Amino acid sequence: MLFKRNLHTIDRIARLVIGVVCVYVGFINTSIIDNTLVSTLVGIFGIVNIFAGFVSACPVYSLVGFSTFKNKDEKTD
Repeated sequence: MLFKRNLHTIDRIARLVIGVVCVYVGFINTSIIDNTLVSTLVGIFGIVNIFAGFVSACPVYSLVGFSTFKNKDEKTD
């Protein structure tokens, strides 16, 4: 696997929903945000979230060593 999984299922679903909304606002319905730069950045943010949701890995989480994913083999206290 190219990326180590670090997203829980709920986190993945939330990222996919947020990503789709951001892509819609940023690229499809551009009348919501009048500034072209901000609209493009919102769209790119959406694409990154959709990508992270599909691969179950967040690059920012990897950089800081954070994870919302729990292996079934790990014991919970």
